[in-house]
Amino acid sequence: MSKTCSKCGGKLEAGFATAQGLIGVTDTDGRNPHLVFVVLGNATSSNLIAAFQQGIADEPTNRVYGIQGYRCSDCGALELYANDGFAV
Repeated sequence: MSKTCSKCGGKLEAGFATAQGLIGVTDTDGRNPHLVFVVLGNATSSNLIAAFQQGIADEPTNRVYGIQGYRCSDCGALELYANDGFAV
């Protein structure tokens, strides 16, 4: 399936942005996203009992999404999408 640029209608090329050179990043082959988008959940309490109660209450936690990028071959615009299914 071919994607087109939302700005100029040109062809989009799939790619990735990487945190190359940061601690823990060793591969840059594009198979695993190195940038993630996080939707914040409820902050965990610093009080151990309250934190435990939050866990039991099944309060929402952070949701993490891998970022897939596309670059327009005509105008150079970048489009980023936060895809489901990323495990940290």
